[in-house]
Amino acid sequence: MQRKVLLAALVALVALGGCAQRDPNLLVRGLGEFSRAKGDYTLTIKTYELDAAGNARLAASEDASTRGFVERSLADKGYILKASGPARYAMQVHLLCADTRKASLGLVAEEVRLPAQAVGAGYSEDIHYWLPDQKMDMANPGQSTLASRREEMSPRLRAGGSPHERAPGVHVDAPMGKQEPAFCQGRVLVTLTPAGPGPLREVFVGRRATDDCAAVPNCPLTTCRTALEQTLVYELDTRF
Repeated sequence: MQRKVLLAALVALVALGGCAQRDPNLLVRGLGEFSRAKGDYTLTIKTYELDAAGNARLAASEDASTRGFVERSLADKGYILKASGPARYAMQVHLLCADTRKASLGLVAEEVRLPAQAVGAGYSEDIHYWLPDQKMDMANPGQSTLASRREEMSPRLRAGGSPHERAPGVHVDAPMGKQEPAFCQGRVLVTLTPAGPGPLREVFVGRRATDDCAAVPNCPLTTCRTALEQTLVYELDTRF
């Protein structure tokens, strides 16, 4: 009986938290839904690592190698990188390389969140998180991703549904990494925000995970750099 009461209380907290934090002026869409006209854009790149408690912390606010990959990928599609605004679009790329078994997870264990202070203005819990270690099969790009599964389950969580009422394949009580020994793994988060007047903010979001990288202590970004850049380029090539 006590366990049922505790579960009900936790579900209520999730529902209340979702209602309190939801921004009525924020519209979040998948990056695959982006269909706007080509134009110029600004680019912010940040890299992260996990601290001793398993929380993501900012490691660097620039990455020249990644910037070059993004610029070349989008230039082929007609998008022009600007050194500073104003521009038609603002793109952010957030990269994590970590032993994801050590990640600090939320109540329903479905994501690792970016630190709000590292993201700065525009931070939103509906946007700034990485998904667990489920990846799209790059040989089958039509395969359903965990991002779409989370979008399917989010309305149920916000409405007060049980965390156990989840989309198939989302294992809320499993650790992020099941690797033995401790492998490093990468996470990619891309956000694209069109410029526009008024309070409404529309953000297009793409998330992806890499395959396992080498087993290196503390998982520096260089461990997964190649996998992260390949995954990022694949996301840009298939979504624009």
